[in-house]
Amino acid sequence: MNLLIAPFVNALFGFYYLVGNLGWSVVIVTVLLRILLFPLVLPSLKSAKVMRKIAPRMKKLQEKFKDDKQKLAAAQMELYKEYGINPMSGCLPQLLQIVVLILFFSAFNLVTNFSHGKGTMAEVNSQLLPFLQVHDGFKFDLSFMGSNLGMTPAAAFASKSMVAMLLPIVLLVGSAIAQYLSARLMMPAQAKGINEAAATKATEDKEDDMMAAMRTQSLYFMPLMTLVIGWNFSLGILLYWFVNSVVMIGQQVVGERLNKEI
Repeated sequence: MNLLIAPFVNALFGFYYLVGNLGWSVVIVTVLLRILLFPLVLPSLKSAKVMRKIAPRMKKLQEKFKDDKQKLAAAQMELYKEYGINPMSGCLPQLLQIVVLILFFSAFNLVTNFSHGKGTMAEVNSQLLPFLQVHDGFKFDLSFMGSNLGMTPAAAFASKSMVAMLLPIVLLVGSAIAQYLSARLMMPAQAKGINEAAATKATEDKEDDMMAAMRTQSLYFMPLMTLVIGWNFSLGILLYWFVNSVVMIGQQVVGERLNKEI
């Protein structure tokens, strides 16, 4: 048994037995994963809100020490210390998301390979708890809302079936929009009447340029990459990513309310 992917395989099979549909099993597993990870994500949401709050003070420090990078770094660390901010706190949730995506990807591929006859029953059962193991004659149904979850958007569009193309369109576009909205929620608020480009130009600081470029990349580039990379992902993985992105937005909103005193 692979202790890393076995929990995901068992969850997919367990909820499949319960609801009789792999698509809804993916949805349930994804939501539960986001709920389990929320306590780890909450501190980073709090940190992001504080960062947005102190953005004006950070900007003043950048203007004050624009010619002395060492003093700027020291002043920024003092500001972080004053508000109890760990600049690296946002990295853990991002790394966790990547790790979970890779593990889910491996687990889902094991399921779809078995359904397509590319994997053996013994291979699947080696990952399953005894009461969830499959037997002769078991057949996994990959259909969900008119599409096959083992199919890629590229294959769905090649079929030229409007029904088969509907789900890929919803998942691809929906995931891109959710990524955009999530990045938008995490962006620091700019001073009234001053946009980021103007503020960056005013300080003439290369570090400002880099930070602005990274925020712009997160806002526009990541949704675009979701469309490009997702084109060759299976619909089951895209369904996971779509639900994950939507629930993440909900958690960001909840995090804002829980940290309303900031």
